Amino acid sequence: MPRRRKTRAKKANPRYRHLRPFQFKKGVSGNPKGRPKGSRNRVNAELAMDELVRLMESERSPGAVKLKAAKLILAIGWGPPDWDNDNDG
Repeated sequence: MPRRRKTRAKKANPRYRHLRPFQFKKGVSGNPKGRPKGSRNRVNAELAMDELVRLMESERSPGAVKLKAAKLILAIGWGPPDWDNDNDG
C-alpha cells in the first residue's frame, strides 16, 4: 500500500495579515470620491516636461535624443501630428 503524504495547512501570507477576510465588497470602490477616471497626475506631467527640456538643452545629449525630446514636447503641446490630412496637394 503506497504511503500518503501529509499535507500541511497553508499559512496566511504575513504581508496581508492586517486585512480581515472579506473586508472589501466586490464591485464597490474603496475610494468613491477619489480622482475621476481619465484625469492625469499633473505633477508627473510637469516633471516629465522639465526632464525633456533638460535633455534638449544639455550639451552632452546626443542629437537623436535632443530631436526626440523636441518632438515629444511638440506632441504634448500641439497634439500628435495628423498625417492623414496633408494639404500639400
